[in-house]
Amino acid sequence: MATAAPSDHSDFTVTPVSPALGAQVVGLDVSRPLDPSTLAVLRDAFQDHHMLCFRDQRLDDDQQVAFSTQFGPLELFPEKDKTKGKIEVYNVANVSPEGEHLAQDDQRVIFQRNNGRWHTDSSYRYIPSLASIMYGVEVLPDDSEGGETGFSNMLAAYAALPDDKKVQLEPLHQVHSYADIRRLEPTMPPMTAAERDALPPVTHPVVRVHPERDYRRSLYFTANTSLEIGGMTHEDGKALHRWLVDYVNKPEFCYFHRWQPGDLVMWDNRVLLHRAIPYDYARYRRVLRRTTVAGAGPIMGPFWPEARKAAGG
Repeated sequence: MATAAPSDHSDFTVTPVSPALGAQVVGLDVSRPLDPSTLAVLRDAFQDHHMLCFRDQRLDDDQQVAFSTQFGPLELFPEKDKTKGKIEVYNVANVSPEGEHLAQDDQRVIFQRNNGRWHTDSSYRYIPSLASIMYGVEVLPDDSEGGETGFSNMLAAYAALPDDKKVQLEPLHQVHSYADIRRLEPTMPPMTAAERDALPPVTHPVVRVHPERDYRRSLYFTANTSLEIGGMTHEDGKALHRWLVDYVNKPEFCYFHRWQPGDLVMWDNRVLLHRAIPYDYARYRRVLRRTTVAGAGPIMGPFWPEARKAAGG
């Protein structure tokens, strides 16, 4: 959990934004390469707070990519028509790369609406992502409704579970399928054969174990790649999934980020879920650019030998 006291690092400050998660970083220009000591401070803050918002940035695509690669190699986005110039940069927008305000039935806008469901980026990969880094180019005016990005802390959510729920969830998995986004949003065109071959469905444990966090556990599931949990009947799996979605909405787990121009928000996909809050897509333009830091390996579940040993099993 985040603490209340800001940290001063001479040139910049790191200040928690909520009891649940997140901190803002003020006074640091990330358009230039960061020195090793600054990177070390940011890595520690990222581990502690799970989400960092760097205020008042001015970045082009190349600078955002350069900043992001300081934390690891980047993923390539599966569908090139949803990127902006570089295949590493995903255009999270209801505006085309050419500046056209897109119609609500445009497939790129429909894809954004699917992001309104709780999810963690790249869960559809065998090795999911470590972090997402999103830059606010055009954001909604202060007096508008919606447009925030919500985050939910899965470490805190798991810790608060009743013991019987922990026991129930421990052996379960969820299928994550990029193609199944079409099942949730049927007006989207089908994936190409090459896209399907590159991203077959995968399964991940619903309880994730984090060796980099002393083998603590978190919940790990999504609502934008499927709506079921495996390991039980189909109807029971759907009911459990609905329960999980309601559960992670609890205010004590959540923080909702209201975007300001120049915000660069970096979050930990290993321990947070996030979702886009709906807004009036026809009235307002919203343009965000996302890069995604690749993960280092497959998800560890409770029955991995290392996890069992850490749990005393």
